[in-house]
Amino acid sequence: MRDEMGMPLSMEIQPRAAMLEAEPALRQIGQWVCLNIEPTFPWPVRPQSVEFSGHTLWLIPITQEDHPGVAIRRPLDMAQEDAESLLYRFLSVVAWREDAGIVVAHRTGGSRPHMMGLNRKIGFAVRDSFDFTDLISPEEEGPRIALALMREARSLNHYGYAFLSYWRVLELAFPKTRARVEWMEATLPTLDGRGIREARESIASQAVENICSHLFESGRCAIAHATGKPVINPDDPRDALRLYRELPLVREMAVRAVEERFGIPTRSTEYSQHLYELRGWKEILGERLLSEVANANVVERPEGEKVDLPLIHVRLHSTPPYKPFENMVPKSIEQQGNELLLVYATEDHLMEVCFRLAPAEERLKFDIFNGVYGRDDGSVAAAEYKWESLRFFRDYMLNGVLQMWNAETGSLISRLDAYIPVNMMFDLKVSNDQIAAARTEVERRELSPGPESGSR
Repeated sequence: MRDEMGMPLSMEIQPRAAMLEAEPALRQIGQWVCLNIEPTFPWPVRPQSVEFSGHTLWLIPITQEDHPGVAIRRPLDMAQEDAESLLYRFLSVVAWREDAGIVVAHRTGGSRPHMMGLNRKIGFAVRDSFDFTDLISPEEEGPRIALALMREARSLNHYGYAFLSYWRVLELAFPKTRARVEWMEATLPTLDGRGIREARESIASQAVENICSHLFESGRCAIAHATGKPVINPDDPRDALRLYRELPLVREMAVRAVEERFGIPTRSTEYSQHLYELRGWKEILGERLLSEVANANVVERPEGEKVDLPLIHVRLHSTPPYKPFENMVPKSIEQQGNELLLVYATEDHLMEVCFRLAPAEERLKFDIFNGVYGRDDGSVAAAEYKWESLRFFRDYMLNGVLQMWNAETGSLISRLDAYIPVNMMFDLKVSNDQIAAARTEVERRELSPGPESGSR
């Protein structure tokens, strides 16, 4: 997050009192339920609320005195156990997004969100906030349990029990042994990532003929049972070393199973395939239409049929809305080869935003230099639009994350990755001076209204 001049806000760990002072909602009396965690990845330094499964949850930041965690002001009709279950489910989703484990250290609560004292004062990784615009909230039992098992496995510092938790994900995804074995045999050769090469080399050195059988017998069964052969001996470091080397195989298979069987992509998959750029537009325009456009086929609609485009908000993540970019109305949609050109405008048509949908590339294309147009009719509104558009330009240049929201439903349509200027030097002082001058012009027109000519 940045201040009104575009400068980044401090990410220092604050005292408990400062955290409560910054967020009045956390001072409300109620039936609070809290899970205190041991963070293993960057955690926010400021309170953050998020809507999850129909309830408002709070991320409690790291403070100088207490554990961080999550909390809910429990509704009167919600049982204590149900509130805790909701918080656990939320942590499992966050852990999946972060590709990490989350250890719950304590359960607390009371009339306010009281957290346990924390002896450790250094060594934390921090962040300003999480981006929850694409937050999932699985409602079916299978995906929920799969994410919970993944959070548990990634939290364990015991290789054997982590191995077993990952294997339980495979059993959940493929309850029938034959189907599971066939899937594993097809998937194992395609695995890559951290530790995979070393795991294959370790198994090869043991002259293993069937990797699936080896992982099942010398891993899953040897950990779960104390009878039969082989058995994992906690006092034998050779067993621990072997499990450590082979763990990446079952870990990555568990990740694949969650993606393929439960339809929950990892953040790396989302990023590599840019699934978030056109997801909402596919729902609005339809897969069939975008598929035809992707193949550069001329899309001919029956006479009288119109494309029903919603009003949209064009925003940047973690910044307040910009007035002219709110409730923009669709002006035109045009097919150009294998892309669609969309133009949105303010209701008074003094400002327009244009962008392209490129379904063949799975991309939304927005050019900040050529995608925003303004017309100055001498009015106060036109001056305000210029001021707001300069603020938008500045914030976008400062690694802004473009978002398009459905103004009618409040749902996220599309977003882009953080903008990184290339082959240019952005001068923040000059930009702020331009914004200040534009604001002065707004004030001048407010004091001296009247028709004036000019254009941007």
